[in-house]
Amino acid sequence: MDKFMDSRWFLRGIALFVTLLLFMSVNLEPQPSSTNIGEFPIFSGSNVIKDVPVTAIYDQENLIVTGIPDTVSVTLEGPNSLVKTAKLKKDFEVYIDLSDYALGTYEVPLKYRNLSDKVKATIKPRTVTVTIKEKIEKSVSVGVDYINQDKVKNGYRADTPVVNPAKVSVIGTEQEVSQVSYAKAVVDIARANQTFSQNVKVHLYSKEGKEVFLRSRPKTVEVTVPVVSQGKTVPIKFVPTGTLLDNLKLRSITSDTNAVSVYAPLNWLNSFSGPIQVPLDLSTVLDDGTYELTVPLPPGAFKVSPSTIRVNVVLDKEGVKKFSNIPIQLTGENSNFNYKILSPSDGTVDVTARGFPDQLGTIQNKDISVTAKVSDLKAGTYDVSLSISAPNNVVYSLNTDTIKIEVTEKSPSKTDNKAGQTTQ
Repeated sequence: MDKFMDSRWFLRGIALFVTLLLFMSVNLEPQPSSTNIGEFPIFSGSNVIKDVPVTAIYDQENLIVTGIPDTVSVTLEGPNSLVKTAKLKKDFEVYIDLSDYALGTYEVPLKYRNLSDKVKATIKPRTVTVTIKEKIEKSVSVGVDYINQDKVKNGYRADTPVVNPAKVSVIGTEQEVSQVSYAKAVVDIARANQTFSQNVKVHLYSKEGKEVFLRSRPKTVEVTVPVVSQGKTVPIKFVPTGTLLDNLKLRSITSDTNAVSVYAPLNWLNSFSGPIQVPLDLSTVLDDGTYELTVPLPPGAFKVSPSTIRVNVVLDKEGVKKFSNIPIQLTGENSNFNYKILSPSDGTVDVTARGFPDQLGTIQNKDISVTAKVSDLKAGTYDVSLSISAPNNVVYSLNTDTIKIEVTEKSPSKTDNKAGQTTQ
């Protein structure tokens, strides 16, 4: 016996046995159930993993599928080390592949992947019943309901809200989407005393006013609530300031807006009747057109709405009008001399008038007088300046500023017989 215990083979056997014990202590866990015949339970194990997410494979852009669970339970069986690793890493995937299914209702198995071939997975449930329908989107407008309006701070009120975006898309099946008639966002305005914005959840409703629980895109909208003080409508008056260019004249200022709302404390509103004077700086006006003017905020008021007004400005532009063949008249003639206009030979000139259309339109040839003063001229040839007499507020010019006149003495006989006559 002592020889046997001292033998080399006995010691090797003891060492192998100890090694097996150490291996089992590290890798084995209590088994929930017995193994199959032929398996070695000391090397195998099983574990239940709950809440494993399910990946759905289908055309999510155009289809809606109901009946797919969010998570399932998976029981893993196999070598203990592999089962432990799979549970720890959770790098395997449970999925349902509907890519080859048409519209309708089906019982479809759940599958798994990315798991070692030596590990068996049992999914609970093994199959699910799904319904595949076409996805429909419908656009609906978003209205806003105020609550606690009676609790807005004294002297203020909530004006028309601004919703961004103004419409949302309702997503569902054709039957589901057809139930939705409008969308609402509810805003609490208690104690509000200034404009504010907040993100508000969108609720969907049927035509009968019953809430429909479908998904909208986006799920929330930004609502801006203009909170203003008490207000009233007052007239406005356009007041030109500055100076137009020399060749321009203001004809009219008109606007579709003739009054604005002004917001202020009630006692201020009771004492103010307007009008609010809206200035138009003419130095910035270069042509006919539409201009945007800022409405001044009267002292003591909180707000004026609208704060800008578009006005239509019409200008008169300076133009010219020509008058031809205006006869030249001589003044200051002496009865002892004859006067002859050498140039221009026909004794007429052309006159150009520069002014605005309303001024030029009333002027006629008969209203213009062109004269040359010949008093104190003796016999000889002279260049005589011309003078023009015509309606005021118009600038006149001549095609020539001087004329050439020949002055000759009359013979005694002609003087006696034709006294007082003048030759031109």
